[in-house]
Amino acid sequence: MKSIVPLFSLKNIVLSLLFMSMAASVAASPKREMRGVWIATVWGIDWPSKQGVTENIRRQQQQQLSDILDRCKQMNLTTVCFQVRGMADVMFRSELEPWSSFVSGKRGTDPGWDPLEWVTAECHRRGLECYAWVNPFRWSSGTDYNSPQDKKWKDNGWLLSHGKYTVFNPGLEEARQHIVDICREIVEGYDIDGLIFDDYFYPNRIPETSDAPDYHLYRNESPWMTFGDWRRANIHKAIADVKSMISDTKPYVRFGISPAGVAGKDETSAAKWGAECVNVKASDWQYKEIYSDPLGMMYQGTVDFVSPQIYWPTTHDTAPYIPLAKWWYSTANMYGSHLYTSVTLERINTGSLAEHRRDLERQIDCNRRSNIDGNQGIMIYSAKFLPKVSHTLSGELFAYPSLTPAIKSAEETTEQPRNLKLRHGSLSWHPINGVRRYTVYAVPDEVSILEAMDENGDGIDGAFLIGVTYDPRYEVGTEKGYRYAVCAYSGFSTEGTPAWLD
Repeated sequence: MKSIVPLFSLKNIVLSLLFMSMAASVAASPKREMRGVWIATVWGIDWPSKQGVTENIRRQQQQQLSDILDRCKQMNLTTVCFQVRGMADVMFRSELEPWSSFVSGKRGTDPGWDPLEWVTAECHRRGLECYAWVNPFRWSSGTDYNSPQDKKWKDNGWLLSHGKYTVFNPGLEEARQHIVDICREIVEGYDIDGLIFDDYFYPNRIPETSDAPDYHLYRNESPWMTFGDWRRANIHKAIADVKSMISDTKPYVRFGISPAGVAGKDETSAAKWGAECVNVKASDWQYKEIYSDPLGMMYQGTVDFVSPQIYWPTTHDTAPYIPLAKWWYSTANMYGSHLYTSVTLERINTGSLAEHRRDLERQIDCNRRSNIDGNQGIMIYSAKFLPKVSHTLSGELFAYPSLTPAIKSAEETTEQPRNLKLRHGSLSWHPINGVRRYTVYAVPDEVSILEAMDENGDGIDGAFLIGVTYDPRYEVGTEKGYRYAVCAYSGFSTEGTPAWLD
């Protein structure tokens, strides 16, 4: 890991905290906050800019990813959502699905390296969490694929088409089990921190009539249900089965979904799940058109978090960000789920850059003022836009490193790291068995340990956090005048008792 010198003093800490607490528009930077970014790989949206299997292309691809991750670290982000399965093709070694053409140039062709393995290791080297981003059912958005696996799926009748979209048929148990199995490959085979689905379920506006391609399946299986409820139940089954698999395999791996930004209308699911109706004009199209019902998932506890795609500015006529975000926070809190809003920076290439940055500030401020128990955060779509907001975020809004929200019900790690040593700017300690990562703090000598503790009882104050490490060492530099502390940091984001350097 590169040397990360704590370039702060007590004076700077005090001044920064004072600035944040007095800022007119932005709430204070919290110790715990999801700060994620989506790295889209389909069509090379964010990565890679070139496809192929040569050594030179591999080096270019890895360098491009490294540059993105370096920027994430510099901006004090916490989490990277790396798209590993976009069109039933993968960015990792799989026995079930073909290699993605978006890395190798041809579907089914081995690129000669494992992007998910590489990204996970490079994220952890920088203290970043790595979430595997999966499009659960999407097979194609118009292309006819013909790899051996694709031909098998066609022959088995697993595919369901409407319009330009073809998906694995959620009504088929075998297809749903395949989704579970491909997620199992990821969870068991890679040291990921989380798994996240986005909102590709049924094809948009597939009809609920007798000429629908899945009508006879519906009538054979559940004629006592409405067609729409049957489809939503199929999605619920898949989500629940993935959650169960994760709980049995690696329970610390967080599982979430990024649904469309509007849900919970009176005419859809609000009353069904005991929620207040969302007070915006926009429709809940996902409930009726792709059969996504995130309120049901939160109610049933089959996801750890939701990250609704609230891809509209605070000034939008029918779906303004602030009332939507407040409703989502209130609803997620009622169900006991974490809530990390997804926001888009795609508009940043049009109109006033300064205004788009101010709107991002307003969105983050809304999240911080609306959260309950620190379970808030933001997912930024997408990585290619980070350079245009890096100063805004790292200079003010994300001035300090942050920890991801803790899962309070999880078993906490109380054991302390032992034998802390500081030699030539390198802080090291004996690893704790079963602990994957640690938090590191630097407290100025003039601040007592008691004064350094968080006023809300969450360990050491986040102003003194200098980083997260997945190794039992951390480069702190040679600057004197600081007292260092290390805590075990569980997969559930709970911290153990601090161990202080003598």
